[in-house]
Amino acid sequence: MYLGLLAPYTAAEITPIETTQGPLANAMPMKIIHTADLHLDASFAAARMPRAFGSRRRQSLRDVFHAILDRAAEWPADAVLIAGDLFDQDRITRDTIAFLRDEFARVSPVPIFIAPGNHDPYTPDSPYANEAWPVNVFIFTQPEWTAHKLKQTRLTIHGFAFDGPDISQNPFGTLAIEDDGRIHVALGHGSEKSHQPPEKQSYAPFDAQEAAVPGLAYLALGHLHSVTPLKGDYATTIYYAGAPEGHGFNETGLRYYLEVEIEEQAESAPPRVRVTPVPSSKAIYTVHAIDCGVFSNTHQLVEAIRSHAQDNGRDQIARINLIGQCPAELHTEIAQIQETIADDFAFVDLIDETVPCEDFAELATENTSLGAFIQRVNDEINDAPDQRQRAMLQRARELGLQAYRGKDVPVQNAEADAL
Repeated sequence: MYLGLLAPYTAAEITPIETTQGPLANAMPMKIIHTADLHLDASFAAARMPRAFGSRRRQSLRDVFHAILDRAAEWPADAVLIAGDLFDQDRITRDTIAFLRDEFARVSPVPIFIAPGNHDPYTPDSPYANEAWPVNVFIFTQPEWTAHKLKQTRLTIHGFAFDGPDISQNPFGTLAIEDDGRIHVALGHGSEKSHQPPEKQSYAPFDAQEAAVPGLAYLALGHLHSVTPLKGDYATTIYYAGAPEGHGFNETGLRYYLEVEIEEQAESAPPRVRVTPVPSSKAIYTVHAIDCGVFSNTHQLVEAIRSHAQDNGRDQIARINLIGQCPAELHTEIAQIQETIADDFAFVDLIDETVPCEDFAELATENTSLGAFIQRVNDEINDAPDQRQRAMLQRARELGLQAYRGKDVPVQNAEADAL
């Protein structure tokens, strides 16, 4: 999977995209919801995250999927297309399987089409093969294209499945569309070559030009985690839906699912396709850098941090890098700020990369009791086994310097840090 391959769209950049040929017919458009890469039961195991963080994020993924299916029932959609990696097969729980069954059943008769990807392949031991799914769920099971005709519309859905962590044969470019007067849509999971980063493993690689076969109105893709339209000299409208909820700090900003409307045209003209990205994030990841050199007290710094807490009106999972040359009075208090601003965010990872105004290397060369103290603490900082111990020693060094110079020392904060 490719996390954060492209910079996420901003709200201003997300606009409905249409392809139009020929006069519009009077028929109601066919309505499709396209999503992918939800990764239910993802571990969210990362450094600096609290133990409860993963549980909250996994529930957030469920909440987002629940809301997408609410929209499918209310719109109503003629079909929901899930283009792979609905869950992480090596971690999926019995409770998540029950959740999916109940969610799919409650929106019946809206048909659900699933094209298993590299994280949720269709294998003999997969939940796709071993569980009883509601009658409105259609799961593609083969690594070659198969088709399903919807009886209530003139819509035909084509799809394929990964049959392992890597697909045994690549079906892209082999789809043949019958000239039967129906609207043809396809979904699948894979790596479009022009969007493939060289350092990442490729899955079912393909060229968009080859995948845009004649007669195919829309190709719904999964694998890239950002909304990505593929544009070229072909009639097929091709989109990666992206992940509807971010999974890490490399997936910052709003996330989306896609609403697709397809209108038939008169006189055998190709259909008109309209794609609308719809914001779906329950919480968003953000990354900020704050220069502490402009502040003289912690209140100013706290206010600067809090200004990021309501970006986009959603809960923030923020990584905030404190940078710059920091006054000594402020630097000694940075360790306390994480607790101060914790309630303003769904989670905040505060990283202190500031440089104290004091030159401790120079101070350590003084032939004084202060120089001896600074040199000893500098050595202990260099030998510290972890970041927590290093931060505590750095704070002790700063407080010791303040005490030596006759300044007030926040004794209670120092004791709290030592604990």
